[in-house]
Amino acid sequence: MTLTRTTSRSATARAPRSTSQRAAPLKTASVAKPRRGRASAPDAAAGLKIAFPAPRVVQFESPALFASPRDAFARSFFERAFRAPGVTQVAIDAQKYAAQVTFDAPLAKGDPRVAELSRALAGGVDGEALLFPEDFDLGTSKSLKLQRYGRRLSSWTVRSEIVGRIRLHNAALLRRRELAQAIEREFMNTFGVDRYATNELTGTVLIHYNPKEIRRDQLVGLLDHVVATTGETPVSPVDLDLPIATASVALAAASRFFVPGLAPVSAAVFLFSVLPSFKSAYDVLFKEKRLGVDVLDAIVVSACLATNQVLAGTVLGFTLAVSRKLVQKTEDDSKKMLLNVFGKQPRFVWLDVDGAEVETPLERLKVGDVIIVHTGEAVPVDGEVVDGMAMIDQHTLTGESAPVEKLKGDKVLASTTVIAGKVRVAVTSAGDQTTSAKLAQILNDTAGYKLKSQSRGEELADKAVAPTLALGALGLATTGVASATAVVNCDLGTGIRMAAPIAMLSSLTLSAEHGILVKDGRALEALRKVDTFLFDKTGTLTRERPEVGRILTYGPYSEAQILAWAAAAENRFSHPIAKAIIDKAHALKLDIPKTDDSKYDVGYGITVEVEGHVVRVGSARYMQHEGIALPSALQAEIDAAHEEGHSLVMVGVDGELGGALELQAAERPEAAAIIKGLRARGAKHLAIISGDHEQPTRKLAERLGMDRHFAEVLPQDKARYVEMLQKEGRTVCFIGDGVNDSIALKTANVSISLRGASSIATDTAQVVLMEDSLVKLLQLHDVSTQLHANINRSWGLVIVPNVICIAGAFFGGFGVMHSMIFNQIGGLLAVGNGLLPLRRASALRAEKEKLLLAAPAR
Repeated sequence: MTLTRTTSRSATARAPRSTSQRAAPLKTASVAKPRRGRASAPDAAAGLKIAFPAPRVVQFESPALFASPRDAFARSFFERAFRAPGVTQVAIDAQKYAAQVTFDAPLAKGDPRVAELSRALAGGVDGEALLFPEDFDLGTSKSLKLQRYGRRLSSWTVRSEIVGRIRLHNAALLRRRELAQAIEREFMNTFGVDRYATNELTGTVLIHYNPKEIRRDQLVGLLDHVVATTGETPVSPVDLDLPIATASVALAAASRFFVPGLAPVSAAVFLFSVLPSFKSAYDVLFKEKRLGVDVLDAIVVSACLATNQVLAGTVLGFTLAVSRKLVQKTEDDSKKMLLNVFGKQPRFVWLDVDGAEVETPLERLKVGDVIIVHTGEAVPVDGEVVDGMAMIDQHTLTGESAPVEKLKGDKVLASTTVIAGKVRVAVTSAGDQTTSAKLAQILNDTAGYKLKSQSRGEELADKAVAPTLALGALGLATTGVASATAVVNCDLGTGIRMAAPIAMLSSLTLSAEHGILVKDGRALEALRKVDTFLFDKTGTLTRERPEVGRILTYGPYSEAQILAWAAAAENRFSHPIAKAIIDKAHALKLDIPKTDDSKYDVGYGITVEVEGHVVRVGSARYMQHEGIALPSALQAEIDAAHEEGHSLVMVGVDGELGGALELQAAERPEAAAIIKGLRARGAKHLAIISGDHEQPTRKLAERLGMDRHFAEVLPQDKARYVEMLQKEGRTVCFIGDGVNDSIALKTANVSISLRGASSIATDTAQVVLMEDSLVKLLQLHDVSTQLHANINRSWGLVIVPNVICIAGAFFGGFGVMHSMIFNQIGGLLAVGNGLLPLRRASALRAEKEKLLLAAPAR
């Protein structure tokens, strides 16, 4: 077989060919019939040798041809070899100047697949252009193995596979922790991926996925993208902390009970396993110049070595290693659960290209592109419906339990799901600018927050070091070294350092299940201490959309006629006033007549013809502009409405004033119950702040039973009132409507917004209630209180066993092993307690799914 090596590295040589082009020949003779382990005669031009080293493998060797696995010749070799029937893998090893082609089944004597391979390498087999890995031209490794997945070639090869589960290997992942973390971040929010695990020691990633939602080749494409974008990463040191600690325990047990001669080896391994404790103790004593729990650990280790209690010491080293690993794993798992609450994004979309649906990676979308979303698919971007109709489940982002109908002009959010229908959506934001992506970033930041309770626990444990040492000295003087070591080992830091962050992360997940986005974990802790709640009036205690109150008539028309005609005039519009009038007509079950014609004067009002009447709807100024006289009695009504913070919309009929509709702020129906609930939870001071007039603000405050109100306050001045309350010695929680209250939100001890998913990018609040309901405020307060109770309970579970152990050391002859057992019992109980909020979160999730299935579409 003769192959002519091409030397050009131009972009043209690397460009994929169209399916109609025939590849230029790589001058080839026929491949010899399979004779395993024996090579054919070398080719004169290229020094090529051909062998069959395994039943499914054809091997080519040539220093001239296979000096690089990534040049133009290698690219052609990969592409042509994969066009041969049955080829599953192709590898080039430049160190051995060899290439191997692997088939899906063993080769037999005279196997026609060998001839097909020869024809393919000669360019005699046409086919669709293949997609190479993104980093094909950028890699530096001297060897490269590719596997084919449909049209895609990838350096990820299958180690094992069943339906919905695949384990893939790539040498680039070996001991590359940064790459492993990048892969996990990629799959954390990927629609269709249920579970995943990376193993940097074996270079594999295990993926559990739903084949109906994401294909195998798409998974591989995502992995290739991560490898290409991450680039070269440093080799990570092997984390042998836990394995060495485990081996230390095994050696100590063997030397103690079976082979005493292993004692020196056991002691050496034990000492090596606890070197991190000595290093931490050195840093605490000499760099930070303080006493800490690590000092106690170092003292206990030294005492164990001095008294030949190596087995007990190895238990301490093992538990410390397990603690570090457990906290790390719990934080990782909690992050995943927290992010999964708000749904996942699909990574491939159907792009509308001149009427055809073309599958496109999500990261290539641009604002203005139009995509198609079908039944059962997740919406991949924030956008606007331009065609079609669909029922969309968006409860994960907005808290709405019932599906919502979306038509042309409606907004849709990424990570919501189309449960019926099909829509074309124009992209308004994509990638890291979508609501879902911003949620993921916020939750990542929140999950990385270090709980103050943990810090306080460490601080208290550090403060207990000196008394513990004093007790240890007393034990040494009265009961001996063993009891003194047991006392010193009874530190409080290990248990609470595990339990506190677990409790916080579990509580964050529970909050998310309630539809509450906690953007700053400190707010969850601080809320239980709040004694003063300051509510912004408009948009918080009242809804932004007004409602129709009184209906005034000034002619021979009934209230129902005036309202119906006004609703007919406004029926084509969607601004808040129009919606208020139409909702009132629907509430009274009025038939809204159709209009014959309409004219909309921006800034003034509307003129329509309804049931033979010319109806005008607008302000008093509009009526005067249209030549309609206003009765003198109307001015008194306008003044009275103004005093109440209300307004009047005039309705003219056939050139005369027919009536007026009073628009008033719509009080939230749950507001009174929320105020009562806060009082029951210990709130001492409740107040309203508003830019409205004094009288309506005062009346609302009196109606809700508020302690104080502040009226006619400009948005920029609201922070001054927050500071005033703080100077009175109060801890203030400000509840506002988002961006307009940003300064006050930043000033308050705890800040909460009701703006929901649409405002998280610009909202400065620490907490966002994703559903437009104040009920979430009470749920958040309960989670905060339960978190505090959980931390206190964990403290008790840690303290009680250690106190028993100290007493046992003085009066019951307890030794180091006893202290190890009691200390770890407390720590494990505290960890289990910290996980309790996850049980409530799981139950809440199950209940929501049940309600979603039963809820009718709307």
